[in-house]
Amino acid sequence: MPLRHVRVIDFGQQIAGPAVAMVLADQGATVIHIDPPSGPQWKHPANAVLNRNKLSLKLNLKTADGLEKAKALIDWADVVIENFRPGTLANLGIDFEQLRAKRPELITISIPGFASSDSLRRGWKATEAIVTATCGGFNDMGFNRVLMGINPSFSPLPLGSSYATSLAAASVVLALLEREKTGRGDHIEVPIAAALMEGLSYNSYLIENMPLRYINMREAEIARRKQEQLPMDLSYDDLQEYLDPFFRTYQCADARFFYCVCPSHRNHAKRCLRVLGIYDQLVEMGLPDVEDLYQPSLIGMGKRPLGFILYLKNGHTSFQNG
Repeated sequence: MPLRHVRVIDFGQQIAGPAVAMVLADQGATVIHIDPPSGPQWKHPANAVLNRNKLSLKLNLKTADGLEKAKALIDWADVVIENFRPGTLANLGIDFEQLRAKRPELITISIPGFASSDSLRRGWKATEAIVTATCGGFNDMGFNRVLMGINPSFSPLPLGSSYATSLAAASVVLALLEREKTGRGDHIEVPIAAALMEGLSYNSYLIENMPLRYINMREAEIARRKQEQLPMDLSYDDLQEYLDPFFRTYQCADARFFYCVCPSHRNHAKRCLRVLGIYDQLVEMGLPDVEDLYQPSLIGMGKRPLGFILYLKNGHTSFQNG
């Protein structure tokens, strides 16, 4: 495992901190998770996932004995993780700046709700809902809501913590790589609010003269309705016609649902089509097996791009050649 020689102390609670340590543990790191004497702050079955592959220990950092044991563990570690409000851990006697002065090779990472430089919000109790509301994440952030014409609504998904987990885990690995070259550690701060804004920034991109092949069906329908001054009033059932096949929910044979998301890797869509057993059929119909997916593919006598709309309904698959 790539991180098999890395030792991590995880003071994290709730989602983001434990999730970063979970990712590192999944890659082979030895992780010790520290809980207060009363146990996790968030008493939820999700802790069984967030703390997988970890050793767990309860310590009372408000006592001299507990603080001494925590510092002894930190002396053993390569990486220390926390996701409290700025200054919380330092007030308990674990000051990252002092620790790195003692051991310059130490890597410390903080994942607060709001940045330590945010004088207005840094002291807020930054639950996922508070961070998301502050960043506008419950507003019109998706094509579905636009087409359905619904008001901003609450989402139970911990998007901020999820984005922060990805950014923070990657940052730790980069810091470890840099330490291989220089021998020096680093301090990393990934505010959940900043990570959420980074993750949702694609909603704000405006690309001039973007080729039509990159515009999905929902974007095209939004543009059509705006041009023709039609209301945004699609029902959820009507919306299904405009959903991309790789960004939607499917019902399994056992009546449970799974959500398919495969946008980020050149082979995700191909693998999905192979699992569905229809990739070869699509190729026979003219779907190009393109080696360089970043280049336009022109097929046919008129050099017109070939496109398909894939429909899966009631267990049957049909195609529309565009």
